[in-house]
Amino acid sequence: MIDRSGRRTTIGHRVPNVLATAALLVSLGAAACAPQDTPRDPETRTWIRNMWTGPAVLPQTEARPAPARSMAVDAPRIMNRREARTALTNPLDETPETLAEGKALYDAYCALCHGDEGDGDGELAHHYRRMPPLTARHVLNYPDGFVYSIIREGGRNMPRFGDALSVDERWALVHYLGTLGSAEPQPEAEAR
Repeated sequence: MIDRSGRRTTIGHRVPNVLATAALLVSLGAAACAPQDTPRDPETRTWIRNMWTGPAVLPQTEARPAPARSMAVDAPRIMNRREARTALTNPLDETPETLAEGKALYDAYCALCHGDEGDGDGELAHHYRRMPPLTARHVLNYPDGFVYSIIREGGRNMPRFGDALSVDERWALVHYLGTLGSAEPQPEAEAR
């Protein structure tokens, strides 16, 4: 319909029912708020973040490192290599069980780089510029505390095993490393 000024008005046109629109919005809102039996897919992005889809770290699933320049107040300070060289001594006795545990740990963690006999010829040795042979005389003369600190902290290309091995496992490995290269060469059997 056109009024006196010549403008078109909405009188006479179909106007949406306000009550129907309100009912539709209420029903959509109620459906969105209804509880679900199964949790939502964590990969879906929603406009509201809840505890299920939030970026949470579950307890005991991710180790958090200590803040930089912090120090434990209820534990002994970790010695550096120079201090450990003379201050740390192996608390484990060199028993066949300790040596067997050390050999198993060596086979699992060290042989891949240092080789089965400790000669520096492991499968990964050719990927590095220099792989030290653990059977060298100067390496065999390292004090136990120094070897322990190398295992704990790693080296230039060697990863640290302080997080992977317990204290006793590291000391058992130190005992085993001391036996590398000490085997006397066996005389070859004479040909008949």
